Amino acid sequence: MEIQKLTLNDFEPAMALSEYAFQVVMSEEQKEKRRSQFSSQDIWGVYEEGQLGAKLHIIPFQTYIHGRSFEMGGVAGVATWPEYRRKGWVAGLLKHALEEMNRNKQSVSFLHPFSFGFYRKYGWETYVEFKRYKVPTAHLPTKKATPGSIRRGDPGLGILKEVYNAYAERYNGSLVRDDARWENSVLTEGTRQKAVYYDKAGKAQGYVLYEVKERKFAIDEIIHLNEEARQGLWTFIANHDSMIDEVTLRAPASDTLAFQLDNPRIQQEIVPYFMARIVSVEQFISQYPFASQDSPLQILLQVEDAHAPWNEGVWQLNVAMNGTASIWKTSEPASEDQTIKVDIQALTTVMMGYRRPTEMAQIGRIQGPTPAIKALERAIPERETYLLDFF
Repeated sequence: MEIQKLTLNDFEPAMALSEYAFQVVMSEEQKEKRRSQFSSQDIWGVYEEGQLGAKLHIIPFQTYIHGRSFEMGGVAGVATWPEYRRKGWVAGLLKHALEEMNRNKQSVSFLHPFSFGFYRKYGWETYVEFKRYKVPTAHLPTKKATPGSIRRGDPGLGILKEVYNAYAERYNGSLVRDDARWENSVLTEGTRQKAVYYDKAGKAQGYVLYEVKERKFAIDEIIHLNEEARQGLWTFIANHDSMIDEVTLRAPASDTLAFQLDNPRIQQEIVPYFMARIVSVEQFISQYPFASQDSPLQILLQVEDAHAPWNEGVWQLNVAMNGTASIWKTSEPASEDQTIKVDIQALTTVMMGYRRPTEMAQIGRIQGPTPAIKALERAIPERETYLLDFF
């Protein structure tokens, strides 16, 4: 198996593979857009007799974790021609991708799986889900007067970015969006409408990106920084009641829209979404903002990671009283009554905040002495995961 980095000369065979594997036909405009982004991604392929047989993209991103920006490698475009499958090529590409992300100091990786079970074998684990709503017009929230106002139309990218950044920092696993992300992925649909809620002082406190078509109000993003903005945006949506039969949207898994409706019997669905994986235990935990402690904390972590051997072993985690962490691999044998045993999937899901250490211990995904697990529980701040983007 020969793994090579793809260049622009490989664009056509790479796109042909993507179209076949993902069963899409791209327009010339879409292909040109992909071509312009091709060089900004780290794309690796497996060749046999000069033919591209499989490929994988690593897209450089940053993600918020407890309000701090982490370098993240987004794995996407994983595809193999059917005649080359069952040869272990994707496994080889994923291992190579981990080595590249580790070298590039991308301490965490996200991907959208075709199969959760498949990617779990290589160390990724579910880290986020969302709630999908379908709300009939008759069930929409009651219209309420608010002191602010709605302005429909294009507010300018600066306004949207300001609101989004304030919102995304509240969640673990949301993307840090640069201008290119906004222009090439978020605001690409020409028919997408924009409306911003401004408070009485004229400061933007929320927005909705949406489309009204065939009597459906389809929300792509709805973001509100406070309850006033939420009410203002929903009143704006409800004012379309003569034009629409239903509203569709997605929201964080903890969202309480149904509870706040006069008739909460609406369609709701919890959808598992993206997976995450710690690429480098040392890099990730060293920059992780732990909760403040009453006294310095020491925990031994025995990490299993079959596909990233630099993570394997026993790590000593020290958390200072201000939440600053240091971690290093120790050569001392692990003591059963002091060490938490965890595989990379379980470690990822607790560090991302998707599941708590005590919960994972109850279902057998973490093993170790109860005092150590409770200490880890206290050290990891609570924060919900959410991701608005797709890649």
